[in-house]
Amino acid sequence: MAKKRLGEKDIDQLLVHYRSERRRLLFQLDQVRLAMKELKRALTGLPKSGPASSGKAKRNAAAPEGAVKRGPGRPRKNAAAPKKAARGPGRPPKRVRPERELNPWDNMVIGSIKSSGRLLPKEDIMEYAAKWAATQEPTMKKPEVEQYVTRTLQKLSSKKGLLGTHHTGLRRGYHYGLKDWFFNSSGKLRRQHYDKLVLTKNE
Repeated sequence: MAKKRLGEKDIDQLLVHYRSERRRLLFQLDQVRLAMKELKRALTGLPKSGPASSGKAKRNAAAPEGAVKRGPGRPRKNAAAPKKAARGPGRPPKRVRPERELNPWDNMVIGSIKSSGRLLPKEDIMEYAAKWAATQEPTMKKPEVEQYVTRTLQKLSSKKGLLGTHHTGLRRGYHYGLKDWFFNSSGKLRRQHYDKLVLTKNE
């Protein structure tokens, strides 16, 4: 029996699933790191075990009543403990990650959309890519160019990417546009940018 090949829609669904799984694992990793940090902080506040600490305990037990056990102004070991309550309940603050620099393929894809002034399907972006690669990557074959374009579109159209996607339902795949043309909350195309969606005769 021949193996069923995955279509573009199936691949997109798998990518969404794996990205969600990656975000979940990263969140769990942050929780583990936070728990380890809290445990290390608690460990430093505990009295050291061993002969030295036991001898100190005996001296404190043998001291007469009313004797000063600590010198004036000496900070207590657990003085930093109340600071834990300063942060309220809930998730820890998210770590701010620096934005990745754009590579030449990223700039080519974004430039093709900006120069056209409209949302582009992958086929149209491939036309720009073929002309660009002919001068910038002359030794690269067409399948390699398409592979690079596919990876670039997946990266740029991710949740934190610079492109938004619109599915017309009239064709397979997406139309890609600048992130500013879409709502941040829903990811849908803004009404004032509907004129940038130019459909071909086949759609």
